[in-house]
Formats: sequence, structure tokens, C-alpha cells
Amino acid sequence: MKSANYYEVSVSDIERYEADGVVCLRGVLDPSRIAELEDAMEDVLAHPGPQARAGKFAYDTFMWTRNQAFWKLQADSAIPSITAQLMRSSVSHLMADVMFAKEQNTPDPTPWHQDQPYGWYDGTQVCSVWIPLDRVTLESGALEYVRGSHRAGIWYRPVGFTTGENENTDEFAPMPDIEANRADYDIVHFDLEPGDALFHNLLVLHGAPGNSSSDRRRRAIAFRYAGDDAKYAVRSVGPKPIWDPGIRHGDRFGCDLFPQVWPSTGNVPRFWERPSS
Repeated sequence: MKSANYYEVSVSDIERYEADGVVCLRGVLDPSRIAELEDAMEDVLAHPGPQARAGKFAYDTFMWTRNQAFWKLQADSAIPSITAQLMRSSVSHLMADVMFAKEQNTPDPTPWHQDQPYGWYDGTQVCSVWIPLDRVTLESGALEYVRGSHRAGIWYRPVGFTTGENENTDEFAPMPDIEANRADYDIVHFDLEPGDALFHNLLVLHGAPGNSSSDRRRRAIAFRYAGDDAKYAVRSVGPKPIWDPGIRHGDRFGCDLFPQVWPSTGNVPRFWERPSS
């Protein structure tokens, strides 16, 4: 039975997540929650953070440190409990949030990539949730996945979202040209309504076309989580946390910037109440 902060994930959905690297859960968030997130996203678009990108394909990160609505989702929604169940972890730590907004008639694709090489987390118990605020189809830029690709265990180089080019590093393997060889891959996508959510392993390959719709935005919020076996990683390439979290490479999570959100500890790092420097 669903409740405000717990959602019983079925065994079949956990097994699908493990086999495919992605599972779609329907009706996870109710309309009032989606309305709150819509208002919060518009506030973020109007007041971008230091890691934001503006334009018709806009994004931003660590919004929860500035806008309480994003933390509220961690404190009293089912999302953190779902990630712990899918990861088969006793805990779930919040690693980051990311906002994406593709306006109507925006041709920019999201290049094929994995999330984990961009992040500051090593381990196998790592998970992302992608929450749409608009109805999403391939026309408007639905996420596509190479089903089961996470099981190869290969880490690919981060790809620039604006350039589409691989990062210059020998740390990871070159990203294959999936788009030019789509028939060689088992590619799936999910049409979504607001309230649905996609959960995926951070090593599964995924990307998205541009938004070719003339009347529909494609707004979405993603949250990254880490479980029992995850540790902080300092990488030579890719994005960095919004500030120094005060932990070192190889440390376990649980600091203010990467708090435990399931089960709740009652510790709320209220960054949004602190004066900006």
C-alpha cells in the first residue's frame, strides 16, 4: 500500500530494474506535488544557480540547497524509499539534483551517456530518478535507454551536452556512436505523464532527442542517490559538487551536502535559510 513516504516496490519491478537498468513506476507523485515542483522549477529558471545553463535547453543543479521544495520531496515523498528498495540498500543518500528544461521546438538532443562517470560516487548501489513535469513522448524528448547496458560494467567517458564530444581522458572508455548504429542496440523508451517516474542505474546508457513539439515543454527533475556500498569519488573530468563537501576520496556519504534521506535521520541541512555569500 502506498503512503506519503513509502511505496512498496514489487519484486518484479526490482528484478526488471536489475536486468534492464531502468524501470518505470506510474503514479508515484500526486498532482499537488507536481504543482509544487512546477512552481519550484520556474523559480529556479528565474533565479539560476552557479552551475546553471540558460537557453532553450536549460539545466541547473543542487537546487535543493536554494529552494526548500526540492528538499521537501526528500523529506516526505516515497522517492527515497523506492531508491533504497531498487538498490537493495539499507540506506539512501542524496547525491545531487538536476533540472532539465527543453522548450518547444528545441532541436538539441541529450547525447548518449552514462550518469556515473559524471558523478562523485563509486559503487554499484547507485540510482537516479527522472521525474517529468509535462507529458513526455519521443516527439517532446523522451529518454531512451540501451536496455541492460549497465551489466557490461564498462564506464564510458563523459560527453559534453553542448558539444557532443567525449572528454579527453584515459580514465574511461570512448563512448560508442549509438545514434549512428541504433539497430545494434536494444533501445527502449517510455511515454510518461506527470506523476510517473523513471528509475535507472547510473551505468545504463541513455539519451534523448530534442523537443520537436510545437506546443509542449519538456521539464524534468532528476535526483541521484547512493546506497550502502557507495563512496565519495574525486574525478579528473566531469562536473564537481557545488562546493567542497568536507569529505575525501573514498569516504562514505552522510555529510550535509550528501545527506541520508532514507531512512530519515531527522537532520535537515537547511541551506536555503542561510544567507548567500
